[in-house]
Amino acid sequence: MPFIGIHVSSAGGISKTFERAKEVEAQCFQFFLRSPRVWHFKGLPKEEESTFIKLKRTWQYPLMVHAPYLLNLASPDPNLRKKSMEVFLEELKICDELEIEFYNFHPGTAKGISDEEGIKLVIDSLEKIFISYKPKNTTVLLENTAGEKGDIGKNLEELKMIISNFPKEKIGVCIDTCHAFAYGYDIRDKRGFSQFKLSIEKTIGLEKVKAIHANDSKVPLGARKDRHQHLGLGYIGNKGFALFLNDEYFSTLPYYLETPKEGNWDEINLKNLRDLALMTLTL
Repeated sequence: MPFIGIHVSSAGGISKTFERAKEVEAQCFQFFLRSPRVWHFKGLPKEEESTFIKLKRTWQYPLMVHAPYLLNLASPDPNLRKKSMEVFLEELKICDELEIEFYNFHPGTAKGISDEEGIKLVIDSLEKIFISYKPKNTTVLLENTAGEKGDIGKNLEELKMIISNFPKEKIGVCIDTCHAFAYGYDIRDKRGFSQFKLSIEKTIGLEKVKAIHANDSKVPLGARKDRHQHLGLGYIGNKGFALFLNDEYFSTLPYYLETPKEGNWDEINLKNLRDLALMTLTL
């Protein structure tokens, strides 16, 4: 059975994330170490780190930290890229010290340059990061993007071009279902899902997919916009998620919801994921 969880707020201290996950009966969960839209970070108090580690060691499900949205390892601006690498490295070290399983990030946006140049910049940035620090506990995950203008990592081929340069590093991929669908991978039915899985096997390899961001899409197939929707209310629909949850490989992974924070929709979406994981005989 897959591990089913959600993104939770870390407001007031990262140790509060465990209680927030318990409140909605989430297993795995994701959070930010800082506000995702600011560069400044005052760090974590030692007491907070100690409390978090104690709680983490009693939690049996994998945790994920999402990098700030400001990071852009594909930027042609050397100052922005340098700042992005510094924040990336800072957060990766914290994740590793806190024994967090995954550090997830968007590869970046190549503005004013070609995709090929942007990919080279991401590779160069990651090389510098891994030279500076090699995590023991935390795996770095590249998240596929929706294909908006300049997006790097929008398809499996681009992800392969990046991660194939790091065969000895702790690196993998987090598949965002909304982004994949918005880019053009039709995962709504068995045929499309099977083709998507086969494409993964031929490019990055199934073993490199370590987690799933479970999000329905507000936009139709191939619209190339990042617009998350509640499960079953978007263009992907429940069957697409049931195919993932009941697949031989994907059913072994953690699932993190990033659906809109509205009313009691966290509980509704989590229940829907759990129910869909039991749909094997009706597919």
